[in-house]
Amino acid sequence: MKKTITISQLFPAEVSAWDEDEKERRAAAGREVLERIRRAGRNGSGTVRIPPGDYRFPGREGILLENLRDISLEAEGATFWFSSEVTAGVHFRNCRNVRLSGLALDMEELPFLQGTLLDVGDVRLVIRLEEYFVRRFHGQRDQDHFRLMFLDAAGEHEIDNLDFIVPRETLSFDAAGNLLVPVSEPVARHWRYQLRTPRPGDRVVLGMRHEGGMLLVDGCETMCFEAVTVYASPCFAFYEIGHGGGGNTYRGCRLIRRPGTDRLLASAADCFHSMNQRRGPLIEQCEFSWAMDDLVNIHGYFHVAVEQLAEDELLIVTPFGTGLRPGTELTFFSAPYGREKFRAAVVSRQESAGSEQEGLRRVRELYGRKFGIALQNFPGGSLCRVRFDRPLDTEPGDFACDYDNCGSGAVLRDNDLHDCHVRGVLLKAADCRIENNRISRTALNGIILKPEFFWLEGPMPRNIVIQGNTLTDCAFGHTALAAILVMCGCCAPPADRITPVVNAENITIAGNEIRNCNAGSGIAVFNSRHPRVSNNRIFHPFSNPAAIGRLDVSSRLDFSGKELSGEEISRLRESYSAILFLGSDAIECRHNSLTDPGRRCRMIVYAGPGCSGCGEQTDAAADRGL
Repeated sequence: MKKTITISQLFPAEVSAWDEDEKERRAAAGREVLERIRRAGRNGSGTVRIPPGDYRFPGREGILLENLRDISLEAEGATFWFSSEVTAGVHFRNCRNVRLSGLALDMEELPFLQGTLLDVGDVRLVIRLEEYFVRRFHGQRDQDHFRLMFLDAAGEHEIDNLDFIVPRETLSFDAAGNLLVPVSEPVARHWRYQLRTPRPGDRVVLGMRHEGGMLLVDGCETMCFEAVTVYASPCFAFYEIGHGGGGNTYRGCRLIRRPGTDRLLASAADCFHSMNQRRGPLIEQCEFSWAMDDLVNIHGYFHVAVEQLAEDELLIVTPFGTGLRPGTELTFFSAPYGREKFRAAVVSRQESAGSEQEGLRRVRELYGRKFGIALQNFPGGSLCRVRFDRPLDTEPGDFACDYDNCGSGAVLRDNDLHDCHVRGVLLKAADCRIENNRISRTALNGIILKPEFFWLEGPMPRNIVIQGNTLTDCAFGHTALAAILVMCGCCAPPADRITPVVNAENITIAGNEIRNCNAGSGIAVFNSRHPRVSNNRIFHPFSNPAAIGRLDVSSRLDFSGKELSGEEISRLRESYSAILFLGSDAIECRHNSLTDPGRRCRMIVYAGPGCSGCGEQTDAAADRGL
């Protein structure tokens, strides 16, 4: 029997019953709340209590709060409602030491479509959309693409993970009003190796992503957010930007599907995204779930040298504006492999006015011409003349990172991170801790330390502790390599080539429990100096028998022209180890255990090409661990 979804099953009954007069009354209440907060900020009042109830904030900019200092906003029982075009829900700009507690954020129109699969073919899908979502499709004309996510018939679990994105112009409706979605050959091929492929009766979500943040923390520091809940977001649910001081706290916050509704998604983008902060966030006792992209992504950016102007001066492009100032130390790496070259401190910086598009053009042209790398668009690509405190030796394309503006010192602990279309925790920073979290049902890696060069997101992870976490059904898609992955090789296409360049340092992975990993190993560590992997318990890696052998790690090696012997390639292809090392130095690996009921692993640990030092024997007979 076909399931019919009504508006009252997607929104609270009282909200779905609002008429235009009631919407205006709720908007008036919202304006009054905004004025109370702004007045308290001007007067230096200590606490603002927002009464329980529903408040509307129509338009792209929901509620802008600037230059607040040392005040508390208590909003238990209050819900702020935003329109479909919102790019900033609650926007804090240049604020310090503000506490916000108890607030819920939701949308009057959902940032996704959802329906039921009627037919799954090699060339197209047939999807029945409810009337509400058909109206959303036709009403959201500016949405030029959709990102698909497949769930079981009950809508409880995602069943497939390939990044299935379709342009709007390729979609159509049949005579019965069903949505027709073309299926490309790579998608159809991918499904042949999934543990559970889509089938009629399954549920489908089509995400409609915009840019911005529902809780946008812009150029702020020492903020505290407690029990803030996001029920729907077309962009990042929690978003830190603006070269802020950072050091913000998120305690007991949530991204969840609204209880009591039939919504299949909560956010069309990341749950928590932090960039260019001097200090990383403390995220604890939070529940993050049902995001169409990563649950947590913390990073800075690589700056690209496009021209050396003098022995101590460079022309540099800095993505998303610039936080470079005198005294900033940059660590330089060679392009495209990322070998560390030297460090130098900024003496002076001169930014070229109106240089955003020129900076973007020069960097994309440079990487396309020299290395065949197609960088993504990045706004705010400032073009700067920068003088340093020492003579330099750079080539066009060399890149540099600033460890003081990448969220260093972030702590993620005691969180429940579950049901995510991409990755659980993606970290590109230094001096961070990921500890005692529950991470479950992520399509790709549960935890990954990895720069993403096509976004110029960095830096190289250093001094990271991953400890005491429980990962269950992470990397349920067969393309993710491992539940916990460390990989820092920056290199030319094809993407994610594995290089021998060692550029991550002091990564500790200890006392974690990993249960079920379709993609392969429980833990994979590449490109690392002195990684320490100990006392981890791994249960049932390589848990998707259909995917075994589909990811040939040996075919992805790029060892700078060094030819591997046939014996090395064969051994790597057949390694099937619970823990895998490549291109790493001074490895410490002790007291890890494996329970492998499918007997698919040949050993607990395999240290492959480019490795030196391993504190645990890798002999198959000694390390079977069954």
